[in-house]
Amino acid sequence: MSSNFRSRGNSRYEDDVLPEPMFLEDLFHKYGIERSHADNVARNALELFEILAPIHGLGPEYRKLVEIAALVHDTGVATDFENHHRAGRDILLRHPPAELPERLWPVVAWAAFLHKKRVGREKVAKLRLKAFGKMPEDLQDLTLKVAALIRLADALDYSRMESRLGKATFKGRKVRFEIIGQGAEIDAERMYKKGDLWSLLYDTELEFKPRSKKS
Repeated sequence: MSSNFRSRGNSRYEDDVLPEPMFLEDLFHKYGIERSHADNVARNALELFEILAPIHGLGPEYRKLVEIAALVHDTGVATDFENHHRAGRDILLRHPPAELPERLWPVVAWAAFLHKKRVGREKVAKLRLKAFGKMPEDLQDLTLKVAALIRLADALDYSRMESRLGKATFKGRKVRFEIIGQGAEIDAERMYKKGDLWSLLYDTELEFKPRSKKS
């Protein structure tokens, strides 16, 4: 680990434990990550990344980061279900995905932490005063943008009924998504709730309209 990461890093372990990167397959195996959910969230996150690119402004070089953050967002579930966002963060700070460059390791860990509970202005302000705030500002901002996408992508698979994004319509400062599938109503409602961080970061409103898939 570089000296820069030691001084600017965000892990409470940074002074006494060096991160030991693990490949994704090893993380899945060791921590019992639910493969189907992880794959669905990654698919959703990449679709959202592409559709909403004119708004979030992240370049294509961050596509892989968003995909990997989505794949490992639930790393802590088997370790501590109730607090899996914290457990996942701590695991990923110790064992960041080896497929990513070192600079982006903390982004994945903190995106996992931010995927579960409500995220409002006050929470972000408190985070910036603690370990999260030790990261360079550009990485803090990147983490919030990635987490906003992961929260929506995770919500779209809340029912575990294979909901998908349908047509996306841009109109002024609003984007309306059609949500397709048997669990569309459940997942659309969940996306509204998990869109809090998106609303905090951007002045473009997201709307989710369920459309049940015909049998």
